Amino acid sequence: MNTRTYLVISIIISSLSLILHNIVHLLILFGVSIVLVFVLNPTKKRFTLLWKRLRFLLILIIFLFIMQMLFRHDGNVFFHWKFITLYSEGMLIAFNVSIRLLILLLIVSLLFDIPYYNFILALHGWKFPYEICLMIASTFYFVRMFGDQLKITKEQLLFREINFRKIHLFIKFPAFSAIIFPVLAYAIHTVRYRAIALDIKGFRLYPNRTYYISQKLKWFDYIIQILAFLIFIFTLYMILFNK
Repeated sequence: MNTRTYLVISIIISSLSLILHNIVHLLILFGVSIVLVFVLNPTKKRFTLLWKRLRFLLILIIFLFIMQMLFRHDGNVFFHWKFITLYSEGMLIAFNVSIRLLILLLIVSLLFDIPYYNFILALHGWKFPYEICLMIASTFYFVRMFGDQLKITKEQLLFREINFRKIHLFIKFPAFSAIIFPVLAYAIHTVRYRAIALDIKGFRLYPNRTYYISQKLKWFDYIIQILAFLIFIFTLYMILFNK
């Protein structure tokens, strides 16, 4: 499937996750996102990589879910025990926010596996300026590079018998801070050399750029994109009509 089709699906699902407010509709959209992850690239390596990427973020989502439930005091009292009081509106908002974040994380995970140059070709196919294509593709490349460098650093610490899973909960944050900032500095240092390499190659020396590789849409790409747009328009119509 063409990279532009991936991008169209990702943009539409992300937009719907922000537009829809009904929890049932969000759950359906979440199910569609899971099906897409399983269908588009059903390999064991991909699912293992996806779980590693989302594991820390899932903990963050659970933390945000608990905070929303405890500090949103709208609606009727749903549960009360000693000093803990949960309200119906707070639980509903917590579910909505958590499902939205999960949908966005699943969709972004689809884009992380797209090769760097395919990103540039897809955006160029939509007639974006080359500078914007390069910036968007470089952003995903930088995030992947940061994750790889963090993984290498954690493996080096394991050789010194330092395991973050065995560190006490209250010490984990300063320990991660001590690692993340050097890793981030190294990643920025690498990006700097990448920028120097672009200058040496004469980046934007001429107004026109020649592409030796082109990604043309096939018939099923057109069908999938048209269906995605129709579903998006139909959903918007139903939302406006119900109002």
